[in-house]
Amino acid sequence: MNTDVLSTTLLEAYQDYYARKQGGNGRLYLACSGGRDSLSLAYACWLLYQQGRIDKLPILLHVHHGWQTANDDWAKMLSSWAVQYGFECHILPVKLSKNSETHARDARYQAMMSMMACDDVLMLAHHANDQAETVLMRLADGAGLQGLSGIKTWQKKSLMIENSAKTIMLWRPWLTATRECISRFAHQHELPYVDDATNLDDRYMRGHLRQHILPQLAIMNPKAITNISRSAALLGGYLAVIDDWLAEKIPLCVDVDNLPYQQVLFLPKLYQFDEAVQQLLIHHWLQADEPVAPPQAISVQVHRLAYRHDNDHNSQIWWQGRQAAYVICRYDNCLYRYRQDVWQLLQHSMIQPQRNQDGWVLLDDGNCQLQLHCPPSQITTVQQQKITIGQYQYRGKKLAQKLRIPTWLRRHLWQLSIDDNQYLIAPMMAWRLPSGDGLDNFAPIGRMVYNDKPNRTL
Repeated sequence: MNTDVLSTTLLEAYQDYYARKQGGNGRLYLACSGGRDSLSLAYACWLLYQQGRIDKLPILLHVHHGWQTANDDWAKMLSSWAVQYGFECHILPVKLSKNSETHARDARYQAMMSMMACDDVLMLAHHANDQAETVLMRLADGAGLQGLSGIKTWQKKSLMIENSAKTIMLWRPWLTATRECISRFAHQHELPYVDDATNLDDRYMRGHLRQHILPQLAIMNPKAITNISRSAALLGGYLAVIDDWLAEKIPLCVDVDNLPYQQVLFLPKLYQFDEAVQQLLIHHWLQADEPVAPPQAISVQVHRLAYRHDNDHNSQIWWQGRQAAYVICRYDNCLYRYRQDVWQLLQHSMIQPQRNQDGWVLLDDGNCQLQLHCPPSQITTVQQQKITIGQYQYRGKKLAQKLRIPTWLRRHLWQLSIDDNQYLIAPMMAWRLPSGDGLDNFAPIGRMVYNDKPNRTL
């Protein structure tokens, strides 16, 4: 790939960007470290802008880690270069609690997304060599189809920024370009890029692959990097087909009112599929809105839990996702996936319901709240008092068994009166009294929500 093809690749990628934008108001940013790849991408944008091929320049975002004394010089260099070429540029200082690749990456995204609005687009200078490194790292870790499909040209990125969820799009227009081609482009245009020695540190797996493994592969097969990148793209296409199929099947097996913090999978409906499809459905259900799928070992454990026939309702499987930690458990013919902070709230002792402007605060552990938003009503906590269902009265364990309430929810029951109607409610469960008929949702009552901050509804 020569440097002219590199410019053509970027122009074609911009055409895709404009098609996706379709009159939207999202702004375009470019993550620029000042290194060879990102500075080359910025300069290529400038060339297209000068030729009238694109309507405006992206806004440069430079994250200043402060790891090295050279970081100050890099920030000054980029600021000066941006002024010379007419780029708007923001230097974003960050303080890292830990000096690691993972913490540095997370801090970079936090800093850059703090500058951005929802639906803005962030250009990244990842290329085919980065793709090959990623695929090989994931292969060594035993990744499945999703992992081996590598990094995507377009990808949603969501983070909590100042107690509010923010989602942007990541865009990698040079994912098919090789590092060698970008190097030739940078040298041809005499770009004053900086070299970060940490990128070559072979104490880290990526650095070792970059320094030792990929060069050997290139000797054995000069097209190895391009071929690995192409294979990742092919797998990504297959994954998209599978995901579309799963997206059609998952609603057949789950509670229609599934929420990010509480999801329910109905096992009798899952059992209708063969075992291989069951595992795919569980894997997809577990991931939900997480950007990275759970390890295969977690999915296998959950699949085994789905087939347990004992009466042990205390089994819990913990999974640390990218956005949050989760607890997976089972009761009767259902699997439940709770976000960890909500699970901890459910272990909290009962409180007397507290009236607020929207209805009632039912649970509060200091970090998270369970609220019932409803019309004016009366509510009482159900402990050992008898509840009439049909012709009989039940209380305690008998009441919970009658209504098939999961063991972890049995301490949280309330009787609610709205106008002349009586209801029994638990977290995300409701029954009409005295019939005991379960309600598919809270619509007749109001809305039950979890808050992790007083003014933020999840």
